[in-house]
This record gives sequence, C-alpha cells and structure tokens, in this order.
Amino acid sequence: MTAIKQIIKHIEDNKSFVLEAGAGSGKTYTLIQTINHVLEIRGKSLKLNNQRIVCITYTNVAKNEIIERLENNLLVIVSTIHEFLWDCIKRFNKQLIIELDLLNETMLIDKPEKYKTGLKDRIKEVTYDDSGYRDFEQGSLHHDDVITLSLQMFNNYTALTHILSQKYPYLFIDEYQDTASETVDAIVNHLLERNKTKLLVGFYGDSYQKIYDEGIGSLQSYIDENKLELVTKNDNYRSSECIVYLLNNIRDNITQTIPENKVNIKGSVQFINCTNDLIQPKEKVTHYRARIAPKKDLDYNSIVAKLETEGWDFSEFGDDKILIIANSKVAERAGFLSLYRLFVKRYSLSAKEALLKRENIFSSYFMGSTDKKTSKERETGIEHLVSFWEQKNYNRVIKYLKQQGVFSSLTKHSDKQEIENKLEELTALRTTGTVQDVFDFCQTNQLSLCSRNLQRFLEKVKIDIESITDDEEKRRATKNKAFYDSLMHINYNEIICAFKHIQEQTSYSTKHGTKGEEYRNVLVVIDDTSWVAKYNFEKFFNDTDDKEDRKLRTKNLFYVSCSRAKENLVVLALSEMGESAMNKIKKWFGAVNVETQ
Repeated sequence: MTAIKQIIKHIEDNKSFVLEAGAGSGKTYTLIQTINHVLEIRGKSLKLNNQRIVCITYTNVAKNEIIERLENNLLVIVSTIHEFLWDCIKRFNKQLIIELDLLNETMLIDKPEKYKTGLKDRIKEVTYDDSGYRDFEQGSLHHDDVITLSLQMFNNYTALTHILSQKYPYLFIDEYQDTASETVDAIVNHLLERNKTKLLVGFYGDSYQKIYDEGIGSLQSYIDENKLELVTKNDNYRSSECIVYLLNNIRDNITQTIPENKVNIKGSVQFINCTNDLIQPKEKVTHYRARIAPKKDLDYNSIVAKLETEGWDFSEFGDDKILIIANSKVAERAGFLSLYRLFVKRYSLSAKEALLKRENIFSSYFMGSTDKKTSKERETGIEHLVSFWEQKNYNRVIKYLKQQGVFSSLTKHSDKQEIENKLEELTALRTTGTVQDVFDFCQTNQLSLCSRNLQRFLEKVKIDIESITDDEEKRRATKNKAFYDSLMHINYNEIICAFKHIQEQTSYSTKHGTKGEEYRNVLVVIDDTSWVAKYNFEKFFNDTDDKEDRKLRTKNLFYVSCSRAKENLVVLALSEMGESAMNKIKKWFGAVNVETQ
C-alpha cells in the first residue's frame, strides 16, 4: 500500500500518524495530497462549522510554497510554528501573565542580575513579534519563550486545548524533525491526548534530516507508545542509482527505491581521502593545523579543477554545488572571510544572522534584506542599486532612488546625466575602495538614505567613550566603536562577494543551508578540523565516537549533504581518514570508487 493510501486509511480511522520519508521522496507532495483529500471529504463540513485545517511549516519559504500549491485555499491556515503557537495563546493575556511570571522565576535562578521576582505585578500585557527581542519587564517574548509558554499553557489549561480542537480538527506538521520537543509534547500529550475523537494530527519529515540542535529528531517514542501510527515512504525521485545505494547504506530505517516512472540514471559516487603529515610529538594542535593547511588548499583546488575538466559547472549560475561544513570556510572560498570574521567577533554565534541574513544595520544598508513574513527580497541595498544599473534597468534605478526619497524628480537630462556619472563612479569605487569609501560616497552623493537605526548608531559611535560613566554602556559603546572602525577598513569587494553568496550566485554553501535543495552534481567537503566539538566524520565512519549527540549530528549532516545530488556525488576528505574508517567507506561507496590523494 502506498504512503498516501495508508494516510487516507488513518484519516478514515481517525488515527494520528507520522510519515517518515527519505530525501527526495516527494514528502511535500504527499502533504499536499493529504490536505487536498481532507478538503475533498470534509471541506463543506469544515466551512459550515467555521473550522480550518492547520499546516505548520518550519520556514517562511516553505510556508509560501505550500500556500501557492494549495491555491490560497481559505480553509487551510499555513503558518510557521511560532506564528501558530502564538495565535493559539495570545488571546489569553491574563493566563499568559501568570505563566510568564513562572518562566521569569525559573530564569532568575541562573541570572538573578537580569531577572527580578514579582513580574506579574509589573506588566499588563504579553506581546510577541518576529524580531526575536526579549524583554520580560516589557512583556516582550523571544522565539524560544513562545515555545516554552505554549507548553505551559497547553499543560495547565484544558479548556484551551478543547477550544483549539474545535477550531482546528486537522493539524499537519511539516519537517517534524526540526520541531522543538516541547512543541511535540504540547501537541501530542496535551492537545491530542485530550481530544482524540475531535482532532487528527499528522507529522511529515525524516529523522535522518534533523541537523539543528533544537529539533526533536525522532518520534519513535510516540510510535512505541501507540500515540502515533508509522507510515514510511520509500521512493527517491531525486537521485541516481549509485547515490540511492549509498544513502541506503547510511540509514537503517528506510530502504529507498527508484520509482518505475522515473528515468533511471546510474550516476556516480566517489570518495577521495587526502593524506596529511602526522602531528609531531609535543606539537600544538593549532600549529599542526596551520602547517597542513597549504596541503589541504592544494588538494581542494586540484579536485575542483579536475571536476571542472570533467564537465562540472561551479560558475555563478552553474548546476553544481560545493558543500562545506563551516560558514568560515564558505566565506573564505567565496571571498568575504575578513568580513565574516569581524561579524563572528562582534556577534559570536549570531554572526550568520547578522551578516548573511542581513539583520545588522550595515548588512541591510549595503545588501538589502528579506521580508520575514513573505521571504521576498527587499531590494533596498546599495548592491541592488548597482545591479539595476549594470543590467541597464534604468526604470528600476529611478524607482530605487525615488523610494529612497533622495530625488523627487528625475525628468531633466542633466539630472539623469548626474546620476549616470555618480553610478559609474560608484561601480568602479566598489572594486577598489574600502567600505568607508563606498559608504561616504553614497552619503555624500545621497544615493541611499540611512535607516533610523543606522542614524542612531552613527550618532552613538561619535560620542567620546571616555565621557560615558555607566560601565555597561561604556562596554557596549567600546564594542560598537571597534566593530564600526574595523568594518570601515575592510575592502568593499568583500561586501560584493557576500552579496553574491546571499543571492546564490556562487557555487559554495554550508551543508546546513541546503536542506530541501537539490543540484545536478555535488562536491561534499569534510574536514575534522572544522567544528571539532560538534562533528567528527572519522569517528562516525569507524563507529568509535563516544559522544552520541555528536555521532548523530555528524550522521545526519552527512546524509543530508550526500542526498542533495541528483546525478554525481564526490566526497572530499581534507583530513585523513584512518584504516578502520576507510574500511566502512569502501563498503558504502564501493572499493573501486575510493581513492587516496
């Protein structure tokens, strides 16, 4: 029986379920099929009773795709998990204040200097938006707080779960493996368990594609407790025969097959093990890594060059991709390493959000941003203006300048000539000047106005730090000034490279950033000197890792990376794999497909 037929049977029997679907299996298509089936059999009843189907997705991109594929059907609410949970609890402000007070009490145990007891007596309203900003004293929630408070509310208020089951008799969760364990607990153990006859829940995903720490990963415990029925989908519509064989070797809970109606491409897999000098007695690890780095670069460059001679296309708009584990390595290969390192120094673990997701005021000034609601590009950056100019899209150039409020009229020939001269000068300056040069030029020539936040920041960095008396404010001002000065001295060409990477105009990506994507050919680069605390590929291959969380994390990331390829896959190990690891690799890839460099 096919997966969708099993799901339909479970819907008829009112049994909640988990669809475990491997990479390239058409999981989202099955999700759409499920929703359309419910609409067909229950659509009129849902409309009559003012009820809705809820479909929860992990990202706004997935949300918009599903809305489009459902043709904006008003009987289906498609939202991210935070949107849905907040919508469930936001109307119960009195109870929210009580629960937030309890959460606040637990927080102050670890950080008594930041949280103060008696919060419920000081706030009148609890609020949340997608800014990710937390301030309990103002009643403002962070994303994680919505998850925690939802579990508390679902657990403590039975009436709330009854209301939700009446409003939403069908709840489907996409990418379940990335859903927080607290959320699954709230949905299964509180919402579903109390309303089994009124509510059906369906989880769609793949436990082997859990690559974020906050996700639950597997729902096996709920299956074992008979709270959820298991449905598996064994198809692989994406990858060639060799790659599917490899994926089946990596995972043990699904054996994928290529559907009969799919053109079967044999394709190829290859594993290249690069040899390195051994670490010397008493040699420091940092020194050793620096010593072998040139050899690694030579190995990497030679393999990329060899693949290009074989027809692989790593050009700006090529069909092939290079997957690297660390953002720093991607930044290095793509040409913006100094910029990335500066953001890491300033923002630590939030560097990716600040730079690549353009949540920093300078990132958005130069490179625009993304609308969090629609996931659409906001073409407001200097690089957007230059791209319009280089594409000779003069109407868009004029629209950009007018939207900035700089030029109210551009009708005279002299005005247009002035703009042309400025943009030609800007285009050239970007490739030779610093960030300071380009920023000053844009400000002097009024090509793009600063946001209010950027204006405030610029005013603050002008303040004499020695005149600040408050220690915390002085510390913050010092960090901001150091960040600003360093940013201004970086070559602007790194901004150009970062923008191209964001716009997917390079062949490089982190393995984390490609889940859900697919490419003709994929080069996966692994290196056990990158993110050593979180990943170890040699110990994964030879099954000697005593850290179960790292072993699982490595396995899933390796699976996701390899499963992106449609035709050909090459795995390049820049850190040398030992004999026992190589024995497993030869078994998985086939000895004839393994070589040493």
